[in-house]
Amino acid sequence: MQVVQQNYSYNVLIKRVKENEKSSENDFVSLPVDTVSNLLIGDVVEQLNRIPDKSISVVVTSPPYWNLRDYEVENQIGKEKSPQEYVEKMIKVGDEILRILRDDGAYFLNVGDSYVDKNLQMIPSRIAIGMQNRGWLLRNQIIWYKPDHMPSPVKTRFSNTYEPVFLFTKNDWEKKVRFDIDAIRIPHKTQGAIQKPKGDAYNGKFRGNEKNIGASPGARMSVSEEKYTLKRKKELPLNIICDYLRSWREKRKIGVQEIDKILRYKHTAGHWFRKDAGGSLPSPDDWLKLKKILNFDAQYDKEMTETKLVLQVVQNHPNGKNPGDLWRINTAKTGYEHFAVFPEEIPMMAIKSCCPPEGIVLDPFAGSGTTGKVAKELKRKSILIELQSDFVKIIKKRCGEIKIM
Repeated sequence: MQVVQQNYSYNVLIKRVKENEKSSENDFVSLPVDTVSNLLIGDVVEQLNRIPDKSISVVVTSPPYWNLRDYEVENQIGKEKSPQEYVEKMIKVGDEILRILRDDGAYFLNVGDSYVDKNLQMIPSRIAIGMQNRGWLLRNQIIWYKPDHMPSPVKTRFSNTYEPVFLFTKNDWEKKVRFDIDAIRIPHKTQGAIQKPKGDAYNGKFRGNEKNIGASPGARMSVSEEKYTLKRKKELPLNIICDYLRSWREKRKIGVQEIDKILRYKHTAGHWFRKDAGGSLPSPDDWLKLKKILNFDAQYDKEMTETKLVLQVVQNHPNGKNPGDLWRINTAKTGYEHFAVFPEEIPMMAIKSCCPPEGIVLDPFAGSGTTGKVAKELKRKSILIELQSDFVKIIKKRCGEIKIM
């Protein structure tokens, strides 16, 4: 699989999309003003062209999968001659979504895979890589595991029990992020083990695990089911140690890069000679190595090398934990006349985490209207696009009142 290269910046891509754009502002639909779902019926790209630039907060959708089902509708996505044609169509849809998405918006895409001559086509991955090459940032590949997955008759491979849900954002995500983790936290099942106050020394035995003890929190491990870390008995002020090391480095006339080279580090030693927020104290091991290089006196050797074991305090977040990128969600069970109803939990997570109260949610492959239903329950405005007019009755039944544009 080819390595992804960001060939297009966000601004360059938007410029190219607008050059190809045929719609004028007069062709745009009016945006929803309340939680009544607005429904656009027709070809997905044509209908996306009717939506104004940077107007959508969250897109969450699951398009028809390639070669899975024939809806017997002209221009349907999913009946292309090859997986690559399907991938290219989905990337084209992504180009339009990039135009209409707000700078702080997010695009959640669930898509399944297919086999050709018993060969898995990696369609979701192809789409993701293609979109990255078109200017998108892939923030997560979420695994939607289906505990109630359909039994599989295959006997020559493992059965398929999950589908990916990709989280895409624009290239300026770090500057304009909108992700409300507190809205989707999962309550802790237990309060966790009772922890001793931070700073209490661990006075037990290592039981032969001395080699695993580290000087940083990343090197913590468990001894008799207790978490601990190795810390100095006394912490000296950073500015004092920094001045001390600087003076000895000047005496020895040795540069920071040379120290890094001797220690086989990269951009590490420089932090020991800084007093600002980027400065840090050498670990006990690094102090002894520095002593050999700079040949300084023993003024601070005791304080910098004497250590103790301290129990690590682990406190659960009061609102729960991050749900992570493995979602255990059963397939939707419904009596509606639709082949593949989207489970409500997926748009629920997407909307809660990435759509502000005043934002607009879009599902360009509305199907049975699950996204619109969830958006309404969460008091968000929504726009739905659906090619098949036959599904309007189902959407209306699930979403209540709808407005056909």
